[in-house]
Amino acid sequence: MKAPLRYILLLVISVSSVGAQTVLTLDQCLVLAREHNKQLRIAENDVQTAALSRSELLTTRYPQVQFEGSAIYAPSSGHFGYDPVISNSGQFSAQAVVRQSLYDAGIRNMRADQIGVDIELHNRQFRLTERDIVFEVKQAYIEILRSRAEIGLQTESVSQLSEYLERVKQLSGGGNASYTDILKTQVQLSGAELSRDKALESFVTAKYTLAELIGSSIDTTFEVAGSLDAIRDESTDSFLATAPDSVHSIELSIAALSIQRSELDIELTKHELWPTISMIGDAGLLTSRDNLRLPYSERAGIFGYSLGVLVEVPLSNWGATDLRVEQRQRAVSDLQFQSDLMQRSLNGEAKKTRLRLLNVRNRLGVLRTNRKSAEENFLLTKSKYIGGGALSLEVLSAQQLLTDIRLSELQALADIQSLSSRLEQLLTP
Repeated sequence: MKAPLRYILLLVISVSSVGAQTVLTLDQCLVLAREHNKQLRIAENDVQTAALSRSELLTTRYPQVQFEGSAIYAPSSGHFGYDPVISNSGQFSAQAVVRQSLYDAGIRNMRADQIGVDIELHNRQFRLTERDIVFEVKQAYIEILRSRAEIGLQTESVSQLSEYLERVKQLSGGGNASYTDILKTQVQLSGAELSRDKALESFVTAKYTLAELIGSSIDTTFEVAGSLDAIRDESTDSFLATAPDSVHSIELSIAALSIQRSELDIELTKHELWPTISMIGDAGLLTSRDNLRLPYSERAGIFGYSLGVLVEVPLSNWGATDLRVEQRQRAVSDLQFQSDLMQRSLNGEAKKTRLRLLNVRNRLGVLRTNRKSAEENFLLTKSKYIGGGALSLEVLSAQQLLTDIRLSELQALADIQSLSSRLEQLLTP
């Protein structure tokens, strides 16, 4: 065994001895992923940010109060300077200014509707992230179970070949087997050891992947419970039974919300040309430089207040609003096309996944029958070789056939679980 592969083997053995103290089921892994996965936390923050945006918009219903202070100097002499009647050589002010919107062309309500769509959109994106993480956790969990079972199969294959090699050496010593029989067996044994080491590498890699998904430290100090035969998803069976013609997935609901949000953008753009009405008021100090230069007894009052109504009517922006509306309408059209394409793609993938799942389930039954025949064939061929009725190559072929069928059966089990998870992912509304 090469040094790097031997290192992997020792690593897995040491990790397994430590990780035996922590055994995680699939449900426990999913709970940990929902609690600690950083992608979910980011999606959750997006939902909260959208909710805060709505709260911010609601504050604009109330009067907006601010402080304004200014000191203006406007010199004038002879025929130079501003009209002294207007400028009074400058002004000084310190005022509390209040603005209250009376009519905003319905923009606030449309923005509230748009933020409501944003909140629902982020909620769906949170569910999408959660759904995809569940799928990834299941895939990593399935790969751990598959590679762990493969390690067992490859270890058994190594044991069978090692035992057979010893028997061939004994027969060769007695003159009943050739040296080429030993060489052929050694080559096949070396290949089996390499396959076992590759399975060990896949096992460790899958555990690292699962550890990252569940948000734990990136190590392999845990074990997973169960086997591929034990995993069964009743919801997937119901999906197979109903066989929906049209997929209604989270992606499609997100696409529909994106279209709805863009349509509100169009309405907001159209209202740019509508008039707005606001009430303004101020209270505080306002005086001129000339007034302050007068004796105190002769000065006009400097404290007071004022009220007014401000009406703003856009007259023309040279067609810019119409151009923006047309741009947004084309964007909505593109989103609708993309949604239609997505619907077709998801429908096709769901049908193909369902077909593959049904075929793999049928193939599994055939493989299990073939495995029993291959086991009997290997034992019989080995016995015939010992008795001189079969060639060494026939024994090696029978052993390889048995190992291949076992691995195919294992892969079929893993494919069933992976395809079931994928089908569930596609059909989750």
